[in-house]
Amino acid sequence: MKIISSNTSERVCKHMNKDHIESVHKYLKHYGKVSNFKEAYLEEISSQYMKIKYDDKSIFINFKNEISEEEIHSTLVSMIREIE
Repeated sequence: MKIISSNTSERVCKHMNKDHIESVHKYLKHYGKVSNFKEAYLEEISSQYMKIKYDDKSIFINFKNEISEEEIHSTLVSMIREIE
């Protein structure tokens, strides 16, 4: 079982929300099938899913495979490449 620490989750979420918020919005629209929202941000990342908070709701987007801390970047990048 792969584990992503809460510290890593917090760091990645902070980075994504600050520098790549447009990608977070694309994940929500494409993988979460949520097209209309006022505000959205990455709240948590685990080895199995990412949790995006939007408006007053949350959605879990599962990864294809369980990921490790070392695989976060490549996984998020490949998910964006699938969309574009």
